[in-house]
Amino acid sequence: MCILFIFVDTNPKKGSYRLIIASNRDEYYRRPADIARFFPNDNIIAGRDMEKGREGGTWLGVSLRKCEKFKFRFGALLNVTGEDRKQNAKGRGNIVMDFIKHELTGAEYVNKLYSDDTHNAFNFVAVELREDSASTFHLSNSPPNIAEFQGSKILGFGNSPLNSPLTKVKNGTTRFSEIISKCNSVSQGEQLKDELISLLKSEERHLPDPELQKRAPNAYEELSSVFVEIQNSYGTRTHSIVLVTDEWKVEFVEETIEEPYNPEAPVWNKQTIKSNL
Repeated sequence: MCILFIFVDTNPKKGSYRLIIASNRDEYYRRPADIARFFPNDNIIAGRDMEKGREGGTWLGVSLRKCEKFKFRFGALLNVTGEDRKQNAKGRGNIVMDFIKHELTGAEYVNKLYSDDTHNAFNFVAVELREDSASTFHLSNSPPNIAEFQGSKILGFGNSPLNSPLTKVKNGTTRFSEIISKCNSVSQGEQLKDELISLLKSEERHLPDPELQKRAPNAYEELSSVFVEIQNSYGTRTHSIVLVTDEWKVEFVEETIEEPYNPEAPVWNKQTIKSNL
């Protein structure tokens, strides 16, 4: 399970944010991964999956490469829970990495990916910022669907189809919106990050949730919170925050559990990467 919240403002006030993103990555604790880093050759920021056979993929990343088509973009991948798995499916982590490394527009990329039926079920979300406009794309292969959101938006995504959001996504998006209303000022940046981390660490269970119960009947209660922890084997292991100011200053904040995972006393490490576009 993963969860993703996005705020986009195409006409931000002076000293405020044009993009605010908060996300949790939920995964098996034993699955190896590298922390978020800046890769100068590709001009991207991303963590990396280090699972054998899946090395180099990512669940979330940003591109700092400017071109005529866009100034900044973001990509994230979320699994769709409860769907049948394919034999010999390709790793999904390359979906995000291919997007942020190359210069196809969001529209071009999702339309190209739409015809690829070699992956297990996923939701791919992309944000593309330009000087005075923005596009947010959602692509799923389960069921196959492309959605495009233009301009300023507050959106939430999870591990179910777009038209059947989990209760924690709906309630989390409401809380995310409240945080944005209170803290959408660069001068409040530290408070904003603290509030977002608090949201991402919330263990409140959002029940009942018929959609989640249908998709994960054996673990829906544990999966109903924004922050997930199941029997010291699976759970939330990375928090990511991405901020872009009105002046195009980028801040990428990651808090992630140190490997190897210690179930009795997990250690969270934090790194911050900043850039000016």
